[in-house]
Amino acid sequence: MKVLQIAVGINGGGVGAVLLNFYTHMNHNDVKFDIIIDDLPSVKNGSLNEDAFKKMGCNIFRVTPKSQNLSENIRQVSEIMKNGNYNILHSNMEEWSALYCKLGKKYGIKTRIAHAHLAYINNPSFVKRMYNSVLKVGLRRYATDFFACSKDAGRYLFGDKILEKSNFRVLPNAIDTKSYSYNPSTRKRIRNEFGIADTTFTVGFVGRLYYQKNPERMLSIFNEICKLHPDSHLVIVGDYKSYAKFDGLKKYAEENGFSDKITYTGLRKDVPDVMQAFDAFVLPSRYEGFGIVYIEAQAAGLMTFGTAKVVPEEVDCTPLMHFIDSQSEDKLWAKQILENSLDYERKDMAKEIENCGFEISVEAKKLQQFYEDKTKGN
Repeated sequence: MKVLQIAVGINGGGVGAVLLNFYTHMNHNDVKFDIIIDDLPSVKNGSLNEDAFKKMGCNIFRVTPKSQNLSENIRQVSEIMKNGNYNILHSNMEEWSALYCKLGKKYGIKTRIAHAHLAYINNPSFVKRMYNSVLKVGLRRYATDFFACSKDAGRYLFGDKILEKSNFRVLPNAIDTKSYSYNPSTRKRIRNEFGIADTTFTVGFVGRLYYQKNPERMLSIFNEICKLHPDSHLVIVGDYKSYAKFDGLKKYAEENGFSDKITYTGLRKDVPDVMQAFDAFVLPSRYEGFGIVYIEAQAAGLMTFGTAKVVPEEVDCTPLMHFIDSQSEDKLWAKQILENSLDYERKDMAKEIENCGFEISVEAKKLQQFYEDKTKGN
């Protein structure tokens, strides 16, 4: 059984991490993933998880990004679909899944999944709202099945009526909970690598630096943390080299006197290990579809902080998850982070996360069974 996945990229977080987690725990004799990526940095430089997918037998296709040349993107994707003999199309491209589901139908792929990963809270331009509306109509016409990482994400992309239908399902962004279990020796090793003292209060931020993840707010919050607790450090894990405003972040830290308290790690393959070095996890996103990293942080036993009414309530799996209003002052964020985290005794929360339904070994089997049932039905 062959499944064609379409994603913006397959780097360390987001959709790439979800696909890698699921496929790693499937039977590769029964199901094979091929993956199309059209993210410009990934097309140019490759993706962090590319080798891992290839070792499991996946083909990775880099196509011309639709943002550069839409007609060439369509031509290349069409060739892959026409020659690939795929049983299932699983598109992770938000509104643009309408286009790829339409192509999938044209080339005889009977099961076409549109998968929602984001619930936008920001204000898109009028032009973007218009073409998004057109694409959403196409989704309902050309997709046969509708997945979402949360109900909020499904509601945003598909509308309320789809959520009531039998061909809609929430697919949890599950993780390998055991790999995040707290390990003091790993904590010490990573801290030594970053040059962070054992007693230094360390805040972690994991995510690609761009508008959605709100890195400017993160630095502003950390500035307030340093004022209240000077012996603090911030570790930012994720792609920062492609962030157009990165120089502005560095300048802000320098002007406020805490640039020496930040470690930018870039992309890492060992995020579960890096999380052991943190004392708290903070990600003040502007919008999220689900936010798998909040689950990962809780599995690592970290006090975890996200934006209220932005981060879906489905991530609230343990007493470690804290939601703070986006309108709250940075001082309040800093105060709540310190009050909840400074004297907290780290605990292993892997079992609690598993009990909430986010264990990948269980969820991957369910998805594989779905693929198999659909293929038999066709």
